[in-house]
Amino acid sequence: MTPQLMQAIKLLQMSNLELEAAVREEVDQNPFLTLSPRGDGRVAPKRDVSHSASPLDPFAAVPVRETLADHCRREVAGLKLDTKERAIADFLIGSLDPDGRLPGDALDDTIVGLGVSPADVAATLAKVQTIEPAGLFARDLGECLALQLRASDDYDTLAQKVIENLALVAKRDVRRLADVCNASEAAVIDVLGRLRGLDPRPGLAFDTTPLVAIEPDVIVRRRAEGGFIVSLDTQRLPRVLVDADYHAEVTAMGNAAAVSFANQCMRSAHWLTRSLDQRARTIVKVASAIVSRQRAFFEGEAQHVSPLTLREVAQDIGMHESTVSRVVSNKALASPRGVFPFRAFFAVAIDAGDGAVSAEAVRAQIRRIVDTETATHVRSDDEIVQTLKNSGIVIARRTVAKYREAMNIPSSVERRRMARHDAFSSAGIRR
Repeated sequence: MTPQLMQAIKLLQMSNLELEAAVREEVDQNPFLTLSPRGDGRVAPKRDVSHSASPLDPFAAVPVRETLADHCRREVAGLKLDTKERAIADFLIGSLDPDGRLPGDALDDTIVGLGVSPADVAATLAKVQTIEPAGLFARDLGECLALQLRASDDYDTLAQKVIENLALVAKRDVRRLADVCNASEAAVIDVLGRLRGLDPRPGLAFDTTPLVAIEPDVIVRRRAEGGFIVSLDTQRLPRVLVDADYHAEVTAMGNAAAVSFANQCMRSAHWLTRSLDQRARTIVKVASAIVSRQRAFFEGEAQHVSPLTLREVAQDIGMHESTVSRVVSNKALASPRGVFPFRAFFAVAIDAGDGAVSAEAVRAQIRRIVDTETATHVRSDDEIVQTLKNSGIVIARRTVAKYREAMNIPSSVERRRMARHDAFSSAGIRR
């Protein structure tokens, strides 16, 4: 892969804010590039301007925290991954929550979204879980702790057993832990000491501010005659101009070394402008395909998005899935219905008898079922499965449990206990 192609790929997966920072860096290094201010189109002369930092430089003193996604991409870039694995890694990075963990449905979404096998995702997950800091890409707290112990070569059979019983750890029930783990209390206390030194939320070490919610990359507007207009938010895009006159002056000097350097810089300048143009057109293509596929949602006719995969969008616009995956990463669009990350429009399909519904819609349905429960009628997961089946949605009990846990909805036993407690409290009865 050529350096120019690598640059184009990196530009494609950047948000507008990240793009502006990258373009500024290119402008600082290339004498024939000029960054036009937003809005007015005026170009300041560059050849006599020094770019060295000074005490008066307002940007020099501003610390920039690396985002979790940026850090993961930088770490993953150092892994030996093939094209398919890199696409999977990109998708997983985009699925991380602020703690650095993968939500319960992240692997299923990756499998469906990229059209890859569970084995492919599992193999790539094992590789990305080796990056620093240890604990990233875990699927739950237990795995997060185990990854950190493995990284320090401190993961043994007893540690595994203790981690498998985190409920007892939370209760600080050392005696019960010792019995369950078939170990002495002293040994269990030693493991607990090791666990206390770990970071249960390694992702919080990075800047997790959702910049896309502040500066959307794409604007979706209604047409007066119906439909939508999809366009880039050009006011937020850096505008790069090539100073051909200055290049002509340098080459006219006749110095061979200067001419060679000037020509190399000019080629880089033209490549950057072409890459930016290609990036813009590709993002609009992907966004337009998303709006077309999710038209009912944007029109307000549907409360939730329809099932959609990266492969379907790739087929719509005649591009590779990995390209669509890079566009989807770290992008957002502003629409009459609000600001949404691109990835929010890709949803796993669930069988609904006469068609398919998205996993998001199923989760919302589960939430509604639970919200309508009473103190005398709390539904078990099996009953929720049957209720969904009655409405035409067929899913397994373990899927209901997974979605319920992902939404932090307690088990039916816990909900029933809470409902009884609330009933006693409202009646003024103390137990």
